[in-house]
Amino acid sequence: MSSTVTQRFLSYYAKLFTSFFCAATILVGIGPVRAQDNDTGFIWFAGITEEDGFRPGDWFTSNFTVKRPSFRTDWRRENIEVNEAGEMVLRLHPTKPGFEKDFAGAELQRKKKTHYGRYEVVMTAARGEGVISAFFTYTGAHFNDPHDEIDFEFLGRDTTKVWVTRFASGKRLPGQWLELGFDAAEAPHLYAFEWLEDEIVWYADGRELLRISAADTALPVTPGRVYISIWGGGEDQKNWSGIAPDDTVAVAKYNCMSYRPVGGSNRQCSDGY
Repeated sequence: MSSTVTQRFLSYYAKLFTSFFCAATILVGIGPVRAQDNDTGFIWFAGITEEDGFRPGDWFTSNFTVKRPSFRTDWRRENIEVNEAGEMVLRLHPTKPGFEKDFAGAELQRKKKTHYGRYEVVMTAARGEGVISAFFTYTGAHFNDPHDEIDFEFLGRDTTKVWVTRFASGKRLPGQWLELGFDAAEAPHLYAFEWLEDEIVWYADGRELLRISAADTALPVTPGRVYISIWGGGEDQKNWSGIAPDDTVAVAKYNCMSYRPVGGSNRQCSDGY
């Protein structure tokens, strides 16, 4: 991590998240999140105080059973924690006998909508057959919107690659399985995508991975929300992620997330990592 991340700030940061997750228990699982104004930019970064831009109340933790039968993972708030290094840790593990789903995973979403601009994350992907850890934007029917989405999805069966994809107006558009040149599960790396009106560009450690243009394909246009998650794949995902064994245990670690709108000047992960 950056040398600017001091123990004093990490202690403050951990206390804020403890308060945040306690407060979140009354906010999740109560129906669609109320739409809010588009975000003017944010950064979540170990060592940054609330006054500088870290506001725990801006986030929801998911805590419910996903209704779709093909989805093997429940979202559980207790599977998100901040470790001693100041990293946000998302855990995946088997549920106890008698539960509806095979796994308990974790998902965090930002309340406010975001739109065109640059999105960044510093993270260490989860490893394991059938394990998916992700950073993405999403909106859909739950928010009375068309399904628009832009993704970084790390498939734990081969973390030397990353899956990037997008949805536009409910249509799943072709994703791509891209070589990273390193193992994303070994250490934190900086990933980014720029979502513009006429193109989307994905990056890893500042290197361009893929560029798609509105002149060639449909692009998402609806403001969405920033998400991170970890979950286990099943039969419906076997040709993509593989099937997670029933005893799978995995973690994904997040050090920073940021969004800078077009024309914005707020700090980004790449400014301090």
